Amino acid sequence: MSGGPFSCFSKQGILLLLLSNLHYGVGVSLIINKRVGDSVELLAGLEREHLKSLEWKYMGKDIAEFSSEVVYSPGSQFEGRLKMNTKNFSLTVRELTLQDSGDFLLTGEGHKGQIGSKTITLKVHEPISKVAIQTDIKLLGNHSCTVRLVCNVSCYPNITYTWERDNEIYGDAQQIYFSLSPAERNISVKCNASNLVSWKTASTTVKCSNDTTTPGLVWFTIYIGVTVGGAVVLILTVAVAVCYCRGRSNTGMYSLGASTILKV
Repeated sequence: MSGGPFSCFSKQGILLLLLSNLHYGVGVSLIINKRVGDSVELLAGLEREHLKSLEWKYMGKDIAEFSSEVVYSPGSQFEGRLKMNTKNFSLTVRELTLQDSGDFLLTGEGHKGQIGSKTITLKVHEPISKVAIQTDIKLLGNHSCTVRLVCNVSCYPNITYTWERDNEIYGDAQQIYFSLSPAERNISVKCNASNLVSWKTASTTVKCSNDTTTPGLVWFTIYIGVTVGGAVVLILTVAVAVCYCRGRSNTGMYSLGASTILKV
């Protein structure tokens, strides 16, 4: 697969961006996906001459209404961030936060009675701001390498991953594994991370070499070194103690012999 600007991932990202701004779908219940900090326009699809009054509710609570004029409910989480269009009664919410996700219900009364209600579900997502690849390469006893790559992102919920190895799709999990030999050339790897409102890419190059650090082998070497070193110290300590004891014993025997001679 080509890795150019119009790669599979780029097309996927463009499609996600377009879908995130679609306001209408099939049926009355609509879903809108937006980024934190964005603004969203909730369309009412009504004309003023056919309407007597209208209410916008969020999760069952009034947030804005219109009769002869627009009134915004004080103390709501949207205070200072709402704007109703008095021509078509759409409601714009500014500076979206994750807590703004939920159902917006539109109800109203026309000259011929109640109008049909409409529910709009808003989903606010944290955009991906950073992607980084964590690399773990271990040299095995047979002089091959195991490669573990982890795609770390700045936000975690609802992330889709796509890995490319030498411009070919390789996997779709957060982490991938594969083997390499020192004879193989450098391998180019790319991680594409996306959610419903954003996408980011990170890339790296991996290679297996004979001097690749193997954490398990390093700790084994340290362990063996400490064990052998400890054994040597123990042997030397015992040897010194034995020599010291023998020296004390010989000195005592000499003193005893001299004392006996003097008594005779």
